[in-house]
Amino acid sequence: MTRTDILHIFQKEFGPSEFLVFAPGRANIIGEHTDYNDGYVLPFAIGQGVWFVARKTAEPRLDIIASNTGERAVMELNGESMTDFGWQKFFRQVLVACQQLPVPGLQLVFGGDLPIGAGISSSSAITCGLIETLNLAAGWQLNSGEMVSTAVIAETGYGVRGGIMDQYTIFNAKQNQAILLDCRSNTHDFVPLELGGHQFLLINTNVKHNLIHTDYNNRRAECERALTSIKSLYPNVVSLRELDQNMLPQIKDLLDKTLYNRVAFVIEENQRVLQAVEALTSQNFDLLGQLLNQSHKGLSDLYNVSCQELDWLAELAENHPGFLGGRMMGGGFGGCTINILHQPLSQEETELITRDYIREFGFAPTFIPIVPENGIIARLTED
Repeated sequence: MTRTDILHIFQKEFGPSEFLVFAPGRANIIGEHTDYNDGYVLPFAIGQGVWFVARKTAEPRLDIIASNTGERAVMELNGESMTDFGWQKFFRQVLVACQQLPVPGLQLVFGGDLPIGAGISSSSAITCGLIETLNLAAGWQLNSGEMVSTAVIAETGYGVRGGIMDQYTIFNAKQNQAILLDCRSNTHDFVPLELGGHQFLLINTNVKHNLIHTDYNNRRAECERALTSIKSLYPNVVSLRELDQNMLPQIKDLLDKTLYNRVAFVIEENQRVLQAVEALTSQNFDLLGQLLNQSHKGLSDLYNVSCQELDWLAELAENHPGFLGGRMMGGGFGGCTINILHQPLSQEETELITRDYIREFGFAPTFIPIVPENGIIARLTED
């Protein structure tokens, strides 16, 4: 669904619109499962995302159309609804997170081109986009930090104990820049992405993940248990971010193998993020590819959040001459890999990879070229 499609649907169903918001998806170069451990991440916003078209009404409810599916729901501002489409939980939790603010009634159409369950932050795009739409319509004048905090509260409310990376990226990203985000201080530096002829490419396994129904939350709980044990030796440590590889021999006897592996991965991944910044700054894309490969191995072997389809694509990225490297991206258990390529794949190369993937798994992957774009866009419409 394009912006034009969504504007057309709104015009047909509701008449003239007032507000237009675009919330992009998020790609993360490296730094996975580090954000909720106060670590470093290196994301950027992408051109694919979710559009919201809306206008205020006097009625105390949200009249919503999901343009991609044609589903329609009316949600009272107390959160009640006669329907329960899957996307409504995002709207409902935003209303809960904003319950201390004056929420206007809205007629609203949303949709876009972000695949669901692919690890590209479709849920955060919906959450952040709705918050920005309400901010614009109600005149709240929340700044980006306040909206990030509201979005994190809303997403935690529907069951995912994630970090701040997705929401922070959606509200703060800049074109042709990556964000080196320090998830302890919630501050960032921009890292220029001068790629030359190189390309970032997502490959969607088309294995949909649902973080609520996977071990995602368990990984965070495991890190918390490990931290509790580590405090017996290092009482001043407040997060895994503060550990380094020199401490691993000392803490090994405190933890079982599983928890030790989780901690080792987080320590190594934080270091890889900082190395990736250096690689991008010096335009050493060979090193960047190696770091992506190392990250995937750690995610698969130490953090155990991969799956056979992701491992297949990661092996492809390590061995295919057109790739410099790649890794699974997002919470895991499905979704996409992010890859750095010498140059865009030819149609013949794409067809060969697709053929081999179908032969292995019985269904096709999806190739999603991405470029670093600006974060959320909000404006009045003329319609």
